[in-house]
Formats: sequence, C-alpha cells, structure tokens
Amino acid sequence: ELVGIAVVDAVGKDEGRLMNELYDVLKTSKTSDFLIREEQTESREAFFIGQKLDMSRAKKVTHTFLTVFVDSEDGKFRGSAEKEIHQGISREEMQQEIDQALFAAQFVQNPWYPIAEPSDAPANDGMPDASRDLTSELVKLVQAMQEIKSEEDSRVNSYEIFVNQKQTHIRNSRGVDVTFSGFGCEIEVVTNSRTDDHEIEIYKDLRFSDKSAEKIIAEVRGMFHTGRQRLNAVPTRQNEHADVLLTGNAVGSFFQYFAMHTNASYQYMGVAKAKIGEAITGADADPLNIRLVPTLDGSAKNVPYDETGMPAAERVLFENGICRSYWGSLQHAHYIGMKDTTSMNNMVVEGGSKTLDELRSMPHIEITDFSAFDMDAVSGTCGGEIRLAYESDGTTSHPTTSGSLSARYDDVLKNLTFSKETQQLNNRVVPCAVLLRDVTVAGE
Repeated sequence: ELVGIAVVDAVGKDEGRLMNELYDVLKTSKTSDFLIREEQTESREAFFIGQKLDMSRAKKVTHTFLTVFVDSEDGKFRGSAEKEIHQGISREEMQQEIDQALFAAQFVQNPWYPIAEPSDAPANDGMPDASRDLTSELVKLVQAMQEIKSEEDSRVNSYEIFVNQKQTHIRNSRGVDVTFSGFGCEIEVVTNSRTDDHEIEIYKDLRFSDKSAEKIIAEVRGMFHTGRQRLNAVPTRQNEHADVLLTGNAVGSFFQYFAMHTNASYQYMGVAKAKIGEAITGADADPLNIRLVPTLDGSAKNVPYDETGMPAAERVLFENGICRSYWGSLQHAHYIGMKDTTSMNNMVVEGGSKTLDELRSMPHIEITDFSAFDMDAVSGTCGGEIRLAYESDGTTSHPTTSGSLSARYDDVLKNLTFSKETQQLNNRVVPCAVLLRDVTVAGE
C-alpha cells in the first residue's frame, strides 16, 4: 500500500530562483553582512492505528531563511534579524522583507562578531552518503514494526514513521557557498499494557539514521516490558540518602550537562563550571572522557556544517575529567577569544570503571523511566518524576513507581561512577548507567 504514494510538492517551479535573486538583491542593500539558508526536505510518512495503516504520504518542502546583520557606525556593535522568505515572492516584495529585517536589526546591540568565512574542507568529507530511496526506507521500517505481535497483556496502540532527507544550501556575504545533505528517521510509538482494572500507556520517540529491524523490535518489546512492570509496581519509598542508578534515556540528558558547560555562550555569560586545564569531576570519580565528532554511525545528526555554514570538526572536551576545549557558535567563540570552534553534531562519552552487573550488585534504586528528566545546567540540578524504578538490596529487586529524584551536580560529581558498557541514543554515545551517590528520592 505504501509503494507509489504521490509526492505533495510544496517547492514549486521557483526552486533555485529564490536563492539567486535574493542574493542579488542583498548585494545592493545596506546590510553589513547577510546569510541565506535554504532547506529542502523530502519525506515519506506513514501513520498506523494498531497495526493497520491509517494514512501514508510524501512531501517535498522548501524553506528559505534570511539573516541580515547591521553594524553600528563605530563598528563596535552588531545587530541581526531573521525572516523566512516565501516561494513566489516578487522582487519588490523581497526588497520590502529585507528592509523590514534591516529596520529590526538596528535595535539589537550585541558586541561585534564575525560570520563564517569560506573553508577549504570538502563539503562532505567523511560524511556518510545521505542519498536514499525514501520509499524503500519507509517500507523497511514498516515491515519491522509489522513484525511486532500483541502479547497477552500488551499491544501496539499506534505509531507514526517519518523518513526525511534534507538538503541545505547556505550562502553568505563573505563568500561561503555550501550545499550538503542529511538523512534521518523517526518512529513515534504508543503501546498499552493492561490488567482487568488498570492500563498503562507508554510513549517512545526513536530517532536514528540507521537501525536494524531487530533493534527496533527489541525497543518496542521493551516498552511492553516497561508497561508490564509498571502494572505490578508499588509506590517508591522515601529515601533522603539513596544510591541511585540512572539507566535509559535519562543518561543522555545527564551527560548533556558537560557539553553545556563547555559551550562558548555559557563561558561568555560567566555561568560555566568547566575551565580549560581544570578538572570538573572529583578525585574519586571515574575518568570522564568526552569528545565531539562530526559523524557517528546511525546518527541522524551527521552534517558537515552548522546552520551558519561553519564546518563541524572533532573536538576533545574532557580527558580524564580535565577540560581540554570549548565549542559553540562563531559569535560567542569570538567573544571569549577562541580562534577556532565547532558545532556539536554528535557526542561520545567513554565508559567507566564498573560493569552493569557490578553496579547492580550493591543496594540501590535503579530508575529506568521518568515522566521527564530535567537537567538545569545553570542551577546545577537534575531529576524528575519517577515512572518506573527498581529498589534492590543488591540481590533481589522489585518495581516501584511515583515519587521523584532530586540531585545536584556539585555533589554527585565528587564520586561519579558509570558503567563500562555504553549505549547509543541517536547522536550520543553514553554509558548505559550512571551511579549517583547520596541523593534524595521522594516517595511514601
């Protein structure tokens, strides 16, 4: 049923014209600098209720974004404004849009900063091929999902599949002119698990560029297991000095703290904890090794440039707990005196000192699912409402639900421990588990 679906083309006959004409008009305008970013996304999508196809469609859409920069007369300040320029616009209307953006940019007074300059790096050097037959890719994912059968107490409620290929073209007033492609898939799944008098609904959003059918099936069946465990869970007990093992998606958010504190904007605002040459973790913590990489197998974030045309490059952020470098926008890098910077496509965190089995062999509470795991890098707090956890004495465990976790990075970084095993969560490779010692778990 999916093969041969018609493409809803929202690009139109003006494809390519808008970028060229907009560039010509901008060259004669009063901008100090400008940037044009054209994003053409082609997609295949399928929507299922249960295991029955409800709707499938294909789209091809182009969005063109313009950013103008206006400098103060003394050259010390720079303002900017962004507008979307729509297809089919006339030259006169284009000039009006530019004038409105220039007017708005005058009221922004940031310290002056540069925009990207042309780079010698090949546009797709080391990047995986993003050219795919989208319908075939969609069919593969549908076939994988169709393999999942209802179990006695659990079933697939619904799911939506999106297969996207995006081509980006960036030009600016400094001579940057790059075109590159990216590919990504998304499956949003809802499952239900129930007993005679109780039902649990689980939602999961899977994002990737490449994932085997076996792994997709395993993740959805894992949702069945989560629902079944929640049906049998008892309320989480109060513990103000708990040793908590974080597993699942929350681990990715937990490690994002370190990326944010090495970001140039955090450094410029004076709220960053990371300082080059200094340790961010304590002497009793596992060695922390984090690097940024332009490409990562299976990631949907593999692109050679950021949205300003700045190349992505590999960067070591932490080595054995010591900060080695920063990353971030060209604007904020300029403010803190960085001569080169990079965007963040993918982050790799190396494993720690103990296996999962070793971490689970001590009394602990393992939290696998939150309603939402909140990490506030500025205040240094993290936690959230518990959906599923396991209280363990190191030998036996039982599922719990409700209650919440509350922790502070300043406290847990002193003796942070994480698993040797790692997991990939789209564009992040992180340990499978993180042990937080002496934190607060609210409950009954």
